[in-house]
Amino acid sequence: MIRSAVAIWKGSPAIGEGLVSTSSGVMSNALYSFGSSTGNEPCTSPSEMLAAAVASCMSLMMAQEFAKVGLKAEQIKTESVLTLQEKRGHWDVAKIELTVHASLPHIDEETFHRVTRSAKAQCPISRALNVPVKLTATLETIEHAAVV
Repeated sequence: MIRSAVAIWKGSPAIGEGLVSTSSGVMSNALYSFGSSTGNEPCTSPSEMLAAAVASCMSLMMAQEFAKVGLKAEQIKTESVLTLQEKRGHWDVAKIELTVHASLPHIDEETFHRVTRSAKAQCPISRALNVPVKLTATLETIEHAAVV
């Protein structure tokens, strides 16, 4: 599988802006800037897109790992908080914290956390990063859910 994106930047780093598009067409000339990482501009940023990539990958990997043990989650919500830190004149992604809430039929805590650890290990986006990824997962048991 190959995925691609095109980003065009115009102007200086501080006051310029860019447009980013993905091969799927889901993002088409989406406005991005560096400042959107710290301000309230109506655009995205590379760090925000990375946070979204990690969150969406984790939710998908959780669903995949639950299916392996015969469970179908009603919902898996992953919040991703990416921290940028300036060090010695350049910016680094210091850490990513993921908070997952999964709504599932009855599952014991041990199995839930084993599946969660496996999902984290299977996420190709977080594996590609050289940054600590902290995962906190909460199980919300539901009464009636479909079994895969």
